[in-house]
Amino acid sequence: MSDLQSKHRPMNRRNVLRGMGACLGLPFLETLARADAPPSTQRFVCVANPFGMIADAFFPKEADLKAALPENLAAFETLRGKFTVFSNLDHGMGGGHSGTHAFLSGVRVQEAGAMPNGNVSLDQFLGVANAGRTRFPVLNTSAGSDNGGSCELSWTRSGVLVPAIQTVSGVFRKLFLAEGGDQATARSQRYDRQGSILDAVQAQAQAMNKRLSKRDQTKMDQYLTSVREVEIAIQQEQQWVRRPRPKVDLAEPKDGPVTQQLPILFDLITLALETDSTHVATIEVPGGFDAKGVGLEPKGYHAYSHHGKEPTLMTGMRKIEKYQMDHLARFVQKLEERGLLSSTQVLFGSGMGDGSAHTNANLPVLLAGGTHRHVTHAVMPEEKGRRVRLSNLYLTMAQQFGVETDRFGQSTGTLENFGM
Repeated sequence: MSDLQSKHRPMNRRNVLRGMGACLGLPFLETLARADAPPSTQRFVCVANPFGMIADAFFPKEADLKAALPENLAAFETLRGKFTVFSNLDHGMGGGHSGTHAFLSGVRVQEAGAMPNGNVSLDQFLGVANAGRTRFPVLNTSAGSDNGGSCELSWTRSGVLVPAIQTVSGVFRKLFLAEGGDQATARSQRYDRQGSILDAVQAQAQAMNKRLSKRDQTKMDQYLTSVREVEIAIQQEQQWVRRPRPKVDLAEPKDGPVTQQLPILFDLITLALETDSTHVATIEVPGGFDAKGVGLEPKGYHAYSHHGKEPTLMTGMRKIEKYQMDHLARFVQKLEERGLLSSTQVLFGSGMGDGSAHTNANLPVLLAGGTHRHVTHAVMPEEKGRRVRLSNLYLTMAQQFGVETDRFGQSTGTLENFGM
């Protein structure tokens, strides 16, 4: 390498931070930005279900780029090199259904108080980093009612569950139908009132802080941080009140059962990304999945997940899961055709590994898109002492999204050979 080349060799901001031995937030510097800044627009979509996947229909048997795909991943054949299935990734926790809510955070609600960022889920974490750039920092959606089982997917830093919009008509109206003048005025006035309340709360809390013990001062600091986050969110949302929504050549869709809404929802999220209405979205496949819609006896999705290896129920569960994966592959393919996939990380998974055994180990995880080094099937260490946390993948994804952080959830590092 010549002296000139050496002199202008791009530096990596994260390496600079590590070399200093501390997590410092550097200002934006052009010299550093040339090296590892992501494309100007980064996107993230998470698709999740509450009951996991049958292992032999989801995980390939081989571990390489050319691994033969199992039956439920057949639709991904044309997408080789653009997705990776991970084996042996989880959050190291149990609890069955009560542990599924930690899928996108790595932290259970009851443990959130001991964590610097609580049990914030990846979508909300990225949404905060991306706030102000789009009308909706995060768009949380569901393909139907969560009756019969909920993903409980999205959580704020303060431990509040973010509800998902459960109808495609509701998603469409939120994205593309303009508010009337009176509605916009009312919303703006509501933001002003909320801002005034937050100012008063913050002033009172700061006055009280001087009389508190050190332990209570720490709690108060955390509280004030949450207040400031709400204040910033209100200010950012106010900017969009009077801006026109994008116009799309699509009529308002009709609501229906999950099998009718899911493909429509994928199309709506594609449009939301394409129009820069949001850069972060979640799609829940709820427990109210209508088995009849895929030609099965109308038992509940939950009932099929409790198959106990009974052949008829297992066949039904495979069919329900294949429906989900076929439409996920169609969504990923559409992002590819529209030039969005290289800037969109699409995560599929569940907080449940085996719905019949109620285990939260070896979670079904598939990541498509972005600029990762995809290998079709990545087998992580299975031995207890060497297992890799799923949060390490999330940290890798957050850094590719452009967030300067060395930690997410209970991560212990990144997947260095996977992220770019």
